[in-house]
Amino acid sequence: MASEKIRECMVCVASYQIDAAGEEQTMKIKSKGQLTERDSVLYVLYEENMEEGQEKMGVNTLPDRAAVKNLLKIETEPVRVSLKKSGMVSWNIVFEQGKKKKSEYGTPYGSLEIGVETKGVRIRKDGKKTSLQLMYALFIQDEKQADCRLEIEISSDYFT
Repeated sequence: MASEKIRECMVCVASYQIDAAGEEQTMKIKSKGQLTERDSVLYVLYEENMEEGQEKMGVNTLPDRAAVKNLLKIETEPVRVSLKKSGMVSWNIVFEQGKKKKSEYGTPYGSLEIGVETKGVRIRKDGKKTSLQLMYALFIQDEKQADCRLEIEISSDYFT
């Protein structure tokens, strides 16, 4: 079995959405996380606070525990990114270029079927930094809602 080492990292996430009306929404977060590499697969665990995103949108209806744990699994052969959310919301989706995937997105208010049609997946490793870009169309209940771009930068040299 290959040895694995858990390292602290900084995760910067920028999410861009353009809806059918042409309105753009942007959300950015930074979070400390944990990074593990096993058999050339990168695993990144980090939390995001849903309250911060809701405050930016002028909404304040969330319960006190609004943290969401995110687990990213980044594979280069084949190029594929899995995202699993748990906590305040739950979702498990795979981004693979040219493929459509669906899964239940659970919230405290109920669940929705959310799908993605992945247009592009770019992974770039540069020393202790990994950059990830996901381009996809977002569907809710099989109706297209937005074109999206998710940019994630994982830096393990932040703590050295």
